Amino acid sequence: MKAISISEAKRRFSEYLSRVANGERFVIVQRARPLVALISAGDLKRLERSAETTLRLVQALGQSPKLLEGIKAGNVHPAIAAFGLWKDEEDLDDLQTQILNNRQRVSSRPHAST
Repeated sequence: MKAISISEAKRRFSEYLSRVANGERFVIVQRARPLVALISAGDLKRLERSAETTLRLVQALGQSPKLLEGIKAGNVHPAIAAFGLWKDEEDLDDLQTQILNNRQRVSSRPHAST
């Protein structure tokens, strides 16, 4: 995916729409940080179908209904459902804590501005 600035996206919006319709993908960045993605409606539909399939699989494997509701509401990332399937594995007991600590450490770092 090619990264483009907001001003570039505004300036050449029609061109980018045509290119996306023909299969290209773009990430619009703000201050060198990804903001949104431009993808075709077909790509979006495939992503949504994939997410639904994953959700049904996790549900079939016995994941918590409360967690599934959080995923459907958009409050929980679907990948967390997979983590929950391994919740009884002793060597993964502190995985969630490690992930949260890494996210906090990364988000507290100063970002270079452009």
